[in-house]
Amino acid sequence: MTSRDVKEDSAQAENMQERKWSFDRTIMGLPVWAFIPMAIIALVAVSFTSEETGMTAAFAVVMSLGGVLMWVGSSMPYFKLIGGGVILCILVPAIFQYFGILPGAVEGLVTSFYDTSGFGEFVVAALITGSILGMPRGLLIKAGARILIPIIATIAVCFAVLGLVGKLTGVGAGYAIFFVAGPVLGGGVAAGAIPISEIIAQNGDQPASAYLTALVPAVAVGNIMCIIIAAVLNTAGKKQGYRFRAFNGKGVLAQGVKLPEGTAEKLSSPAAAVKLATTGFFLAGALFVVSNLLSDLVPALHAYVFLIVICALIKVFIPLPEYVEASVDLWYVFVANAMIPAILVALSIIAINIDEVLSLVSDPGYMMMTLLTVVIATVVAGFVGWFVKLYWIESAISAGLGLADFGSSGDLAVLQASQRLNLLPFLSISSRIGGGIVLVALSALAPYLL
Repeated sequence: MTSRDVKEDSAQAENMQERKWSFDRTIMGLPVWAFIPMAIIALVAVSFTSEETGMTAAFAVVMSLGGVLMWVGSSMPYFKLIGGGVILCILVPAIFQYFGILPGAVEGLVTSFYDTSGFGEFVVAALITGSILGMPRGLLIKAGARILIPIIATIAVCFAVLGLVGKLTGVGAGYAIFFVAGPVLGGGVAAGAIPISEIIAQNGDQPASAYLTALVPAVAVGNIMCIIIAAVLNTAGKKQGYRFRAFNGKGVLAQGVKLPEGTAEKLSSPAAAVKLATTGFFLAGALFVVSNLLSDLVPALHAYVFLIVICALIKVFIPLPEYVEASVDLWYVFVANAMIPAILVALSIIAINIDEVLSLVSDPGYMMMTLLTVVIATVVAGFVGWFVKLYWIESAISAGLGLADFGSSGDLAVLQASQRLNLLPFLSISSRIGGGIVLVALSALAPYLL
């Protein structure tokens, strides 16, 4: 298997697309009839143990739930076309938790594990490092600077349109921009909704925590919409990729550049694979440590931003040996296959509040404005990117959905649904740098609109 197999979800996904009633008979390499009973046994056993039983048990839980939910969602006719597996991984554990179906021991175990282990950093560091260091040098040079143009255009158009809609509907331009468009485009909760609530509080009469409750639902529902739109774009690219010139780049962002073939097929033995994966594991960790240090020195920039910059500088200016590129590529393949369903389940348990989601769904006007923000972001990013020689679908995903999703974890869900994991560095640029631009813009608008 190569990294390109992961990014295109293999020929099997194509066959499943064509034969909509067929399904994969394996989960994480095991036959379904073997994996599901083992997963049930693991979940039952954990539910009867004490909380905080360690990393091994936590991995068993999130991989069991993630594997089964991804398989079910990816096997259901039509539902799989809108990212069914990803949607189930994001929603079902949170629903189980909401109705008390999820044992407290499981919830405590996953929460403790995620909070103390840096599981999200582990996954994102592997994917960013593998994506950039395994990326064609020409693609990085051509696309890296250009992606900022559709990002800025998307923010400007979304704010302008939502402000106009808010004014026309009577809720106010400030409400539409600060409570809908801002949190949706802000880069998630920690990097978006929380600082936005503080900006609002500086110009309002309530504490930031009171405003935060009103911001988080837009972030959560906007992220689900991003996943659905990502899956729809992937299906449109497969079925109507010829719609117009440069509509579908098949995972390539900039026009005129091709992705290299994967490196995993060059391996001569399992021992070589283990050695390379170990090297990739170390490099991803070492580069992230350096990035984290730089982020401590310059708190205004997230560690992921520094990681992207460091990897990009290495790729552009340092000729890397082939085995180094192969190592990060192989580690990327492993993490993408094994860990993405697991991290989605973990985030569902610890970050998705069904009450907040229901409160938004019950307000049609708020829901329509949230949907409108995501749709505008997708369309504007697609066309502006297309004008600067990026592929339409890839630009819409990278600059549009990358802005509107849940931050780093949302990037992974969107890319899994769109089968374009190699675009992670560009979605990270949207989430982090684009999210920073959103905060700057809101800070400037607050005195006039709040």
